[in-house]
Formats: sequence, structure tokens, C-alpha cells
Amino acid sequence: MIQIKHLTKSFGEKVVLKDLSLEVKEKEILCLLGPNGCGKSTLLNLISGLIPQDSGTIHINGILVNGQAGTKKINLNPSDRKIGYVFQTVSLFPHMRVEDNVAYGLRALHLSNNEVKTQTNNLLDFIGLREYAKYYPHQLSGGQKQRAAIARSLATKPHVLLLDEPVSAVDPQLRESFKLELKNYLRKLEITVVYVTHNLSEAYVMADRIAIMGKKHVEQIGCTQEIFDKPASRYVAMFLGFNTYAGRALGVHSDLLEIEINGVNLYAAVSPNLVGKKIVATLKPEDITLLKSDTPRLRGELTNYIEGTLTEITQMRSTAQTIINIGFPLHARLPMSTVKALGLSIGDKVQVCFDPQILNVFEDTTD
Repeated sequence: MIQIKHLTKSFGEKVVLKDLSLEVKEKEILCLLGPNGCGKSTLLNLISGLIPQDSGTIHINGILVNGQAGTKKINLNPSDRKIGYVFQTVSLFPHMRVEDNVAYGLRALHLSNNEVKTQTNNLLDFIGLREYAKYYPHQLSGGQKQRAAIARSLATKPHVLLLDEPVSAVDPQLRESFKLELKNYLRKLEITVVYVTHNLSEAYVMADRIAIMGKKHVEQIGCTQEIFDKPASRYVAMFLGFNTYAGRALGVHSDLLEIEINGVNLYAAVSPNLVGKKIVATLKPEDITLLKSDTPRLRGELTNYIEGTLTEITQMRSTAQTIINIGFPLHARLPMSTVKALGLSIGDKVQVCFDPQILNVFEDTTD
């Protein structure tokens, strides 16, 4: 549906995107996930045609909308790209009622008054704002404004919908319910959606696939489970909040890969091609179990049991963020019920244990 190849964009001497390639499938919700300033919104602006790229090509629905075709330079106007765009800051016209905001694009198509009214009412029904048709934007909540902005962007029947941080303007206490509501709307639309966010949980809820952006390009793309279970680079793992360590693969023992990190030997799923190489190992904090130091071991020797000292406990709502010194700091996220049941406190000697199969290991290609 959208094919982007070797896209580069600079603002003055600052390179924001460099040699970026990406494909968005038809009728999927692709989430661009990454920290602020990594180029997510710039990429949306390039797709929509609001700004030109320095080099590279963009195809939408098989049509070259920006790039070089032989000796001819193509740059379709934003209005000719069949794209709907909902900006991070709600961009409703403040002097127009909700119904007039939604009808704005329809009137630009020179439809009859009856057709404009019919389609506007249908869109307001779809987003559940029919009873607010006569309201002005300042009379709406953040979520209602975003729904109105989405309806306006859908009025011209776009092939692609671009959403830039659409939840950020919604009241914090309503964001969780709004995300689910928005996901249902997007599913019903059956169009291609590119959704920008810097929030991990939001991406997990909303996306069919996730593209993590950083260092001027797409670092990794895949389904949500693939991204959150097996980060493919140090950058992605650290952005996701994983424990991330450099080490070396020593050998294979009993169908497990033995690795060494800062003098500590651990075991991971077997990968013979890594033996003797520098590696990166990543581990989700929630996949770690803590036991009292005197708890008997229940498994064989080639599993990950490491003695350590609990150095930090930070209580959240229903979980605790802990740090254990096992020769290097290891972050573990535990249910508060577990912390209380074990009677854990700072300074305690504990056993850290986790299954080798959940230790993600890949070759370290950095210099």
C-alpha cells in the first residue's frame, strides 16, 4: 500500500531521516514507535506531501507520489494523495461548529448541500458525536475533539489515515478507554493507518505491526509479539526498557548456549553460530523471578540461578521495580504481592532465576 525507499530528509545541516525504507501493508495499522525527536512526525509529513524529501521515493497504492521517475521529478500535491491526517495538536477550526468542521472537506468537493448533510451526519453517527453537531470545539473534551478531527479527515474517503500522537490530547484518566474506542473505529474503517506514538503500551494496544524508529531510520519492524519478545538491536532493547548487556558466547553445553557477561556465566537458547563472538543479551524485567537465598534449587545446574544483593525497591501501583547486584545491575519487575510474601527489603541476599529460553542473544555488530 505504501512503499518508501531510501528516504532522506535534512533540515539545514541536521539529518533527520537517512536512507529509510519501509512498507505499510493494505488495511493494516502500522505504528511508528520511538522517542521524541527521532523523525516520526517528519516521516508522516513526507508521506502526506506537506514537506519534500531530499532523496528517495514514496509510492501510495502503486502510484509514485514523490520521487524521480526517469528524468521526471514527481511531487503530487497533498490534496491529490488521498490521505487523511490527524495532527498531534487538534486542528479543528475553532470558529466552526463540529458539523461544519466535518463538512469542510465535503464542501471542497463541490457536493450538493443534501449530500454534504447526509455524509456529515453519517460520519458523526460513526464516531458517536451526532448529538454534539452544534457544539464548538472548545465545548468538547480532548477525546471528542480527536474523534471530530478523525471524522473530518475521513470525509474525503482517504486511502491512508495518518495519526500523529492522537491520544496525547485526551485527558489522562480517559486515555485507556479512548485507545480501545479508537482501535474499534480504525478496525471498522478498513483502511491503511500509520499511527505515531512514543508510548510502548499504546503501540502494543493499537498496532498490527510496529516499526521502531531511531538513529535516522527504522531499527526493527515486526508484529507486536516479535518486537516485544526479541529486540534485534541494542537500541531497540534499551528503548523497550530491557536489561541489555554486552558479553561473549563461550560454547554450547547440554543444548544451551553458555555466555559470559562481566564475569558471570549464563545460559540461553542454543545458537552455535554465535560461539566465540561478541554478543548482546537482553532480558525483560518482568521475566525474572526472585527467591530468598536459602530457597532450594528445583532445576538442573545448566539453568540461570545467580546469587545477588537487592539494592533498590521502588513501589509502583501493583508492581515493584527492583535492582539486584549480581556482579552488574539487573532490573526486575515484580508483583507487590511477591515482594510482600517474600518480605524483601534492601540489602537482602536473593537468588535471581530465569529460564534460558527467554534470554535473547544476538551478535554484537557494533565497533
